[in-house]
Amino acid sequence: MANLSHNSPMVSVVMSVYNDEPYVAEAVRSILGQTFRNFEFIIINDGSTDQTGEILASFHDERIR
Repeated sequence: MANLSHNSPMVSVVMSVYNDEPYVAEAVRSILGQTFRNFEFIIINDGSTDQTGEILASFHDERIR
């Protein structure tokens, strides 16, 4: 059995993005706005060439990895 602390997230939310500039901010806000709070949010930027990376960098939430 894994040794989990009480502060460890019990859920991982994974989102992959690629050139999603028009939608990525709304998608991130939607996940962060969930009533369930104990999760880590893993966002994979798959080499976007638009402003997706900059938009993701503008979010400052300790759950985002």
